[in-house]
Amino acid sequence: MNIFLPHSDYTIKNRAFNCRMRNRYYEEVYYAFRSLEQRLKNYAKQDSDNRTRFYTIEEEIKRYEQILEKCLEYAQAAIFFGKAGKVQPFSKDRRAGILQEEFFLVYFLQELLATTRYIISRIETDTLLREMEQRARNGQTSTEHVSGFWRNLQQNLEILNKTTAHEFSDLCEHIHERFQTGNSVFGTLQELQHFY
Repeated sequence: MNIFLPHSDYTIKNRAFNCRMRNRYYEEVYYAFRSLEQRLKNYAKQDSDNRTRFYTIEEEIKRYEQILEKCLEYAQAAIFFGKAGKVQPFSKDRRAGILQEEFFLVYFLQELLATTRYIISRIETDTLLREMEQRARNGQTSTEHVSGFWRNLQQNLEILNKTTAHEFSDLCEHIHERFQTGNSVFGTLQELQHFY
């Protein structure tokens, strides 16, 4: 049962603040992704040796993840996400009512954060595989390992390298397309929400 509780001026001020912060961080998220997009594609296209030069990409993506987390936090706070007392919908309260687009934005940001964390995990795994490959090349593993199983492992690593490039390109394209929808929803929010 949805019971809309009367809200105080404090609640409205708090909601307005969270909406403004959500909007600010959403713009940061979008522009941060645009600056990372080509770097991610370039990272994946490099062969295993050259990818070492792109070590800063992981740090950049982790900063991007932090911005995304902040944006999601404000987006959830703006709609009192998961709270029992709910603010009325926008159709009934033009001053502080919640738009359906705000719920959509929360789900969009959650999906984006999950995808970003997956990319971070893939880069971390790729780094570990490159380190393993380098140790084997430098003879830091046992002779039996290098002569017996290394050739087969090296072939598998080469296959992984090729699929990494394709996968990262697909992920970037997917996020880019999702942002087109997200930006449209975000534009609606900016147009309709005027807190006073």
